[in-house]
Amino acid sequence: METIIQPIRLQDIWTPQHDLKYYKVHFATKNRAGDEPLRAWIRGEEVWRGWQQHRPERNMFRLPYIFSLMRVYPERQNDLWLFGGVFEVTGRPETSYEVKPIEEARPFAGRLKLRSHGRAKREIRVDFKNHYDRLEVAEILPIEAVTDREAYWKGRLSG
Repeated sequence: METIIQPIRLQDIWTPQHDLKYYKVHFATKNRAGDEPLRAWIRGEEVWRGWQQHRPERNMFRLPYIFSLMRVYPERQNDLWLFGGVFEVTGRPETSYEVKPIEEARPFAGRLKLRSHGRAKREIRVDFKNHYDRLEVAEILPIEAVTDREAYWKGRLSG
């Protein structure tokens, strides 16, 4: 009898503290200046938080929580994302968002690589409820990916 191995889904290992309707997922990709979100993550938590604070012309983060993902560009697969944490939107000034990281999923931040099936290329900030059950665990990185970000990612980055 052949054993069928099923993918491990995000929902198998992590359950949000609040109802999914309160979360946006942020699929962070290269910005107009050509900066990659993964490089921002490597530079530190404050730099990465700045990527969650950017506010385009319209209010994209109208929900209280951001489930943050960054494209893992060195792997050249458009469906691989590194989890960057959960942020609470504490304010919405006209030109930015005020956000603070919350402890909800901190142990996974910078370590959990997820595969997203069914994300349209233009989707950047979307309702999490439409993606939560489709996110698959691709890999869990060692703790050094967070504690010594520069050393871990050195040599892994290209492009």
